[in-house]
Amino acid sequence: MVDGLSKINRWSFHPGQKPSFSSTFLKSSIYNRSIEQQELIPRAHLGQMIPPSSAFEKMKILFYDSPPDNNNIAAWELGKNGVTFTAESPVYIDVDFKTLDFQKKYKAECDDAGYFDQDFLSASHFWRHPSSGDSINYKVSFSSAKKLFYQEEPAYKLYRYTEKNGKIVAKYVGEVPIVNNDFRVVHTLGATENYIVLPRMSLYVEFNDPIDIGKNIKFSKDKPLTLMLSLLNDGTRHSFTFEAFESQHIFNSYERHNANGELEIVVDYPTLEDVDNLPDKNIFELLNIENLVNPDYNYKDKWEPYTRFTIRRFILNLDTGKGSVYDYPRMWSPHNLQVEFPYINDAYRGLPYCYVYLHTWNADAHNAMGLMKVDMCKETSVAGRKLTSFQLNQFLLPGQGALMKMMV
Repeated sequence: MVDGLSKINRWSFHPGQKPSFSSTFLKSSIYNRSIEQQELIPRAHLGQMIPPSSAFEKMKILFYDSPPDNNNIAAWELGKNGVTFTAESPVYIDVDFKTLDFQKKYKAECDDAGYFDQDFLSASHFWRHPSSGDSINYKVSFSSAKKLFYQEEPAYKLYRYTEKNGKIVAKYVGEVPIVNNDFRVVHTLGATENYIVLPRMSLYVEFNDPIDIGKNIKFSKDKPLTLMLSLLNDGTRHSFTFEAFESQHIFNSYERHNANGELEIVVDYPTLEDVDNLPDKNIFELLNIENLVNPDYNYKDKWEPYTRFTIRRFILNLDTGKGSVYDYPRMWSPHNLQVEFPYINDAYRGLPYCYVYLHTWNADAHNAMGLMKVDMCKETSVAGRKLTSFQLNQFLLPGQGALMKMMV
């Protein structure tokens, strides 16, 4: 439930001990106000909301309520003292790693921030620099002062996030302009030793409704994928354009030199094999109540185009300026598994690797979830035999003295 209240679940695994589990709701302002009123408060939402917000409620959301903080998308180690929970907003909430108690809600202090700047958008999924460990993300901001004098061209402004004196600070390192207001959904981004990778995919945004966000997100086969590279030390940009592409979540990337000594950026991205049968409309309409209660609506058939997954390798040659694509075979069974969230060993972050761990969803088993290990070098896989009956976004976080901890 993307629009449900954010609930944090924590598992701990220690050698020789039984696993432990704890869970709590994230104490966001949306949660606190909902508890106070004993009902889910009206707010900006991604899916369908019934009953819809009234005109008065929409005005209140836009002009009175605090910025959205229902951070139920990702967990990240942004600072040293807690775990940061994020969404598409640059408002972050930290909780204690062990107790899950609320610590603070904040925005990062940006070194280029103007007094009249208004933050609008950020990626839910941070990425980590291979050697320094700095966190990488972007922000889209608007300046009300600049609008008085000239038309400001928006941009994905890129930052390196670090902790200084207990505060999260963001250093501006470059930007990718949003030309002709062609906003794309940039849910995540990547980093190599010297470059930030920002994917402008074929999911785009039309600003039709500031409250029902899902109505603004659409897919078009006529909008190609552009992988943007921004050099970390001076912001120099390179772009590589490919056919239309549909994916949302994290990917892995690294630098290498080919047999000719040319510098290449390798990007491995779980994606659909093709987008020929995807509807050119709001993809969230698949989950609307009117559709799901319609006896003539075949949800499985409608979802079938979203089950033909592969892992696509983009090779971006910085010396020739050309890009190429290699689609790995479906290294799993059944072949219609949806595969997402490719995690690698942190020791290989920013380096060539073979092994990657992916989450799977089985469309033939009510989207039951599994965990799969893939050998990218041998093009083979090993999958867990047991599947859960519900979907989770898992984030593996190292813990002192523990083999593994998972936060969702």
